[in-house]
Amino acid sequence: MQAVDLFVARPPPEGVVELVGVGGIGHSLVELEDGTLMMVSGGSYRLSGDGGLTWGGSQSLGEGVSGNSIMRLQSGALALATNSQLRISEDEGLSWSEPRNVDMPSPYWLGPYWDTMIQLSSGRLLYPSRTCYSSGAPDLACAPQAIGLWRGQEFAIEGHGHAPEMDVAAVSRSDDLGKSWQHSGYLMGWFDEHGIPNGYGAHTSCDEPNVVECADGRVLFLARSQVGRLVYSYSSDDGASWTAVRPTELAASYSPPRLRRIPQTGDLICVWNQVSGEEIRRGYRRGRLSVAISEDNGETWGRFKTIEVSEGLDNVDRVQPDAEIRWVRGRDDVGELPDNWAYFHYANIQFAGDKVFILYSRGSPLLGIAEQNLHRQEQVTRIYPLAWFYE
Repeated sequence: MQAVDLFVARPPPEGVVELVGVGGIGHSLVELEDGTLMMVSGGSYRLSGDGGLTWGGSQSLGEGVSGNSIMRLQSGALALATNSQLRISEDEGLSWSEPRNVDMPSPYWLGPYWDTMIQLSSGRLLYPSRTCYSSGAPDLACAPQAIGLWRGQEFAIEGHGHAPEMDVAAVSRSDDLGKSWQHSGYLMGWFDEHGIPNGYGAHTSCDEPNVVECADGRVLFLARSQVGRLVYSYSSDDGASWTAVRPTELAASYSPPRLRRIPQTGDLICVWNQVSGEEIRRGYRRGRLSVAISEDNGETWGRFKTIEVSEGLDNVDRVQPDAEIRWVRGRDDVGELPDNWAYFHYANIQFAGDKVFILYSRGSPLLGIAEQNLHRQEQVTRIYPLAWFYE
């Protein structure tokens, strides 16, 4: 059963187009040379000739061809990537090269978050990835998931990260368009409750990372973690080495962010689940989807706006993180949830001209915890004018 309008807590602003059943999780978008938009997911693609307002039917990328990340290379060619392969097209996606293997840091690596490969101004490809270790020991002193009471029934509303879990990231790089790869050292948090990387807070996960090249030439790494904030690192050598991972000032649950650089301005934009520690404990881990812009290469963030918000949360644009930086998760029993409780997550951002496309999924307790039934949730694409983010 799909989510319906009942779970939309906040309609799109005037001048913003919302498409339901288009985009969502696992989709990547690129503008072709003639202005047509191409949206890719798995082994298929769809085209739009009117700036994304309407889309044609699904078409095959070709026998054996698949991808969840498509982008324009500096050469003008298109690159299509999955967790393990990279293909090149010299004819705007009509045909694709033989696959080039994307080597991960180890044979047991889970691989990248979708649509995160980038090309630096130097021509180098960067592909951030991560792996995950978890424990399901039967004698743990915590429930395996958080439970909420919704319309008189109990539902699991949080599972991933509720039990013990350790996630480690790395960034792979290629200087020959994917023919060979090298890998950075592993990235993980090792900071205390004040954010100082001294090891007194033990290991903190870095999961589903993004990277972006900043205007000053550094590369910013941004990932989700369990400490009520997103975490970050910088590279000054095109992704070969990285600073110690530290917590940002962006309040966040253990949910994936999306980081991009705005082509027209050079500023950075992030879309993520902005929630406080107490909101996470009350069962709203993905109950608010927000955006913010950094005009100083990720050092600080401003222009906060809320895209969607669940009933039960304040309709505010800026949320302050907890002062103490420590593990936070939903209570085992979060109690009764409001009728219009919802979650919004796995967002992507892409650009075409002066339009910003935000693709994400939204669901309700009818679909179980957020990591289950992802493709049964409502798939959403919103089209914003770029100026909206700077108003």
